[in-house]
Amino acid sequence: MLPNVTLLAADTKLTDDLIISRILLGKREDYEILVRRYNNLFYKTARGILSKEEDIEDVMQEAYIRGFEKLHQFRKEARFSTWLGRIVINCALQHLNGIKKKSHISIDALESDEIESLQETAVEESNPQVGENLKKALESAISHLPSKYRVVFILREVEQLSVAETAAMLEISEENVKIRLHRAKNMLKDILRSESSSLDLFAFDAKRCEGIADRVMTHINSRVNYPFGNIPRNNGN
Repeated sequence: MLPNVTLLAADTKLTDDLIISRILLGKREDYEILVRRYNNLFYKTARGILSKEEDIEDVMQEAYIRGFEKLHQFRKEARFSTWLGRIVINCALQHLNGIKKKSHISIDALESDEIESLQETAVEESNPQVGENLKKALESAISHLPSKYRVVFILREVEQLSVAETAAMLEISEENVKIRLHRAKNMLKDILRSESSSLDLFAFDAKRCEGIADRVMTHINSRVNYPFGNIPRNNGN
């Protein structure tokens, strides 16, 4: 583990661009900062498409590794989080459809009956007590939204991304984002919708965050050469 990695991930002065520049110069260990910084966002992004926790973590790990291997292709035309977010979404969709090859799939290609067939448990009985039970009830209600509406709701309402950022990440129009969000809200009960902004939904705890980071960095460090230039591994000197 990189020393003080949690503090580094939270340091707003340490920009993504600076971290990426250091990685491309040989400090591959700095990639863990980006993993830790965006674990919560990308967990919620994948959670908008997939339901099983083990599938979500597998997709996150795969997306981080793909992102590292393609890091030299990042042109800073969009935010790093948007660029890698697209990779997360494509990995999740490929996993959803059982596709092994690395082909691009649009979220619009998913049929509603395919999504419905993958839904898991029914919504638990509602509980008037505000708190943990309401949080679970809201998470369950959101989980039953069709995938293309669920992912928009999570990115906009839970993760608080802008319309433009959501549209860029999903590669759809801003108007489409607004329409899908409106439809998603209409599918949820008013009481759940009113509480959504104040609850920490789909939390990705520290232990799971550390586990993802460790597995990603173990894979990356197992490679002798960078895929973007065969730069010798930096040993901290």
